[in-house]
Amino acid sequence: AEAKGLNRLDTLRAQIEDAKDERERARLRRMLVDYLVSLDQKHEAVTELRSMMREERFDPVGFYNIGNALVRLDDANTAIDAYRKAISQRHGNYARALNNLGVVLLRQGRWDEAQEALANALRQENYRYAEASYNLGRLYAARGEADLAIAEWRRTLSIQPDHSDAALALARAYAEDGSPQRGLQVLDQFTQRSGPGNAFTVARQQISREASTIEADRTNIKVFKATTEAKSTSALRPLSVDAQTYELLQRARAAREGGRFEEAVGFYRRVLEGHKGFFPPANLEMSYALINLKRTDEAIATLSALTSKEGARYPVAYYHLARLYESQGRMSLAEQNYNQALVSYGDTNPQLLLDLSRIREQSGNIAGALAALETYLRANEQQGRTPDWANAQLTRLRQKLAAAPAPGAAPK
Repeated sequence: AEAKGLNRLDTLRAQIEDAKDERERARLRRMLVDYLVSLDQKHEAVTELRSMMREERFDPVGFYNIGNALVRLDDANTAIDAYRKAISQRHGNYARALNNLGVVLLRQGRWDEAQEALANALRQENYRYAEASYNLGRLYAARGEADLAIAEWRRTLSIQPDHSDAALALARAYAEDGSPQRGLQVLDQFTQRSGPGNAFTVARQQISREASTIEADRTNIKVFKATTEAKSTSALRPLSVDAQTYELLQRARAAREGGRFEEAVGFYRRVLEGHKGFFPPANLEMSYALINLKRTDEAIATLSALTSKEGARYPVAYYHLARLYESQGRMSLAEQNYNQALVSYGDTNPQLLLDLSRIREQSGNIAGALAALETYLRANEQQGRTPDWANAQLTRLRQKLAAAPAPGAAPK
């Protein structure tokens, strides 16, 4: 069987070499990749795909498919390059490639780039692209923006009512945001159309327990606790708040979603006034409105209040603080907050290591920048991928460190 497999590989490679037509050659190379994967020769398959990605030809669909194949083989960084090449060849008008690009960037914690890609995908499809809307909701949830996540998942279901992932995400988001009955309604409506499933049964049990708690204590409502993207089977994470505060919070969210950031800040401040200046969802969400208003110092103060008391529960606040300090050139504080975000997120967001490396290099700490980048590369290697650009960056930093004068050495 092994000899037969090798013969088949040799035959395919010979056919590729003899192919005169470019399309036929590309088709045969895709067959070669599929066959290598079937033989569990994934490294060789990735090498072949990388070679195909570097070819200079006009084939946006081909590069899109190469990107998809690379994602399946855990080479996310080369997949990003392939998707971007496909998008570029269509002058930016390739919604499917933009959506897939956004998903990969989201997984890497590159939230700004992911948002741009997903928003562009939605715009190109006149906001009728269910998968892009669902993924944009995932991005908002990862950033702790529950209201925007809910809006996107509602849109997803209005476009594609049988989108099970969106239904689960929306139901859980409603429950965590103080509306378990609405969450149960979403689950019931979906199962009536599509039938029950194990994940829906688990979610319904959790949300029903939450609804019972609220029914027993009508003076309080549970409000969303911002976290990274939750798994469908994880426990709910609500916070208790009175009905008046909850109403103010919803009015603030509606204003922010509508782009009325000044009005949103006013409502968020009223929430905070009733809670001695601290109510985590309001602190976090108000900072986003302040950032949009370019009121950086106020946003920093708002996020700092959050990290000082609940940083471990809201690690995204450290990330945004770091971004704000970096924009002000306050590199020491930026590094401190990127590092804290990294500690809080653990292994789920290695992209923060690149932020940390960049900040350290800008601050003149080349050894620290190199250490952060080496850690990033080790994390990638454990997943079977080593981005070429990161290796080039590693070489550059090593050369820069070698050329730096030793500490205490007299200048020449």
